[in-house]
Amino acid sequence: MTADQAIRENQASRSMQEILEMLGKRIRSEHKGKGFSQEGFAEVCGLHRTEMGLLELGKTIPRLDTLLLIAQHLGLPIFELLQGIEP
Repeated sequence: MTADQAIRENQASRSMQEILEMLGKRIRSEHKGKGFSQEGFAEVCGLHRTEMGLLELGKTIPRLDTLLLIAQHLGLPIFELLQGIEP
């Protein structure tokens, strides 16, 4: 791998991490705004509290079906959940 390739890979990785962190903050903000704790919202979604915590911290990449489930339980179309999330 060349130095340029390594730099591009590092930048892409940082961008992905930023996106995941923004998504996690959005999920947290939305469920708290609806009066749910992390544990309560995870339970409503059928997810483990630990999984929800990792999503909120941007430490895991959610599957599409998980994002759809979260959006559904927030009462949002998925495009609204993702709106404005970019590196």
